Amino acid sequence: MDTVTIACLVIFILTLLAYAFLSSRISITVLTMVSVCALMLFGCIEPKDVLSCFSNSSAILMASMFIVSAGLNRTQMVRKVSSAICRISKGSFTKVLAGYVILTAILVQFIPSAVACFAVVFPLALGVCREMKIAPSKMMFSIGITAIGTVITLPLSSAVSEMARIQGFLETYDYTSYNMTIFDITKAKLPTMIVILILAIFVIPRFAPDKSAAGSVAAAASGTAPAKKEEPAPLDPVREFIGYATFIAVLIGLLFSSKLGLSSWQIAFIGATVICVSGVLKPKEAIQAMNLEMVLLFVGALAIGTALTSTGVADLIGDHLSGVIVATHNNYLAGLIFFLVPFILTQFMLNLGIYSIFAPLYIMICKSMGANPIGPIMLCMIAAMTAFFTPMATPAVPLMMGAGNYTVKDLVKMGWLPFIIITLVSVGWIMTIYPVF
Repeated sequence: MDTVTIACLVIFILTLLAYAFLSSRISITVLTMVSVCALMLFGCIEPKDVLSCFSNSSAILMASMFIVSAGLNRTQMVRKVSSAICRISKGSFTKVLAGYVILTAILVQFIPSAVACFAVVFPLALGVCREMKIAPSKMMFSIGITAIGTVITLPLSSAVSEMARIQGFLETYDYTSYNMTIFDITKAKLPTMIVILILAIFVIPRFAPDKSAAGSVAAAASGTAPAKKEEPAPLDPVREFIGYATFIAVLIGLLFSSKLGLSSWQIAFIGATVICVSGVLKPKEAIQAMNLEMVLLFVGALAIGTALTSTGVADLIGDHLSGVIVATHNNYLAGLIFFLVPFILTQFMLNLGIYSIFAPLYIMICKSMGANPIGPIMLCMIAAMTAFFTPMATPAVPLMMGAGNYTVKDLVKMGWLPFIIITLVSVGWIMTIYPVF
């Protein structure tokens, strides 16, 4: 390894240690930005690449959806809907949580973006938490892991697009002995989706921290004021209508973004602009709702992931991985390796990047062995799309951390059991129906 790669690895390891031992005293966002500065000074990432992270579309989507969600929370709609849900559920937390988890799982089949779907659901969930006097920390991880882990499962438009993407990989690498169908994705991912829903509703709340007294970040994200301050006066009828109409319009826009010819961030940005220009949120309220701490955390995490990729760390791991798998002659052990490597790496590098690197790599490995690549590709997809231990994995994690006021330690505490169960179910099922050897 050259000196730049070694420097990148050292800085990366120090960053992880700082997360583990210093995050209780120093903001994780500050720690992340210090790491980005170090990576830039040691030549692990170009300054222009750092700047590009600040203009990343997911960062703009996050900040915009925070504002749109805060605009909805500024209206009386959330309060009324939350009261109705509480009456229907008769005060049952499990029933309310089940409703939001299932809603998230449905939405994410139509909007193939965990961060966008979570941003749509969490303000409604925050309203119910407020109504039922439940800490948002008891609910947000369940909704977040559902958005992250169940995306692109059912045989709908998003799955069709992903099937075409995988088939394109197979054709590019001239390995069309095996072909991908839309039902392969559903067949492979459905058991994992069912397990995630069960865990999110019945298991994860038992491990979730009760942060009733905390929640400054959640309050900022939802557009609500801290308990010490007086509730703002209700909006006039026109702004009230604009608040919830904008939210609904953004939701519809996200559902049909491909037909509208607009990307998700553009739709959310337009919605946020309407909320600000119309006066639904005052300038100070909009800035507070933007939750810059979580946005900067994502930007920093993205820069770290970019540095790890550009220094060749992922390629280095892939080369070693291929040798290990070729020497393995057990389906389930090979499947475990296929799953764990992208899962672990995705905690520190953006999930789409890891998936884009390892899906072709797995095809080449399988081609060299004359093996069926469908199983390894599906394991790679599930592993990359169920990363929830660090804010570097996916933009949905910083958003979830803000809404639930979580620390990295909280994520590990809530996530270790789902990780084990998801791994066992995914590897066991997929290596049974799509064996490598």
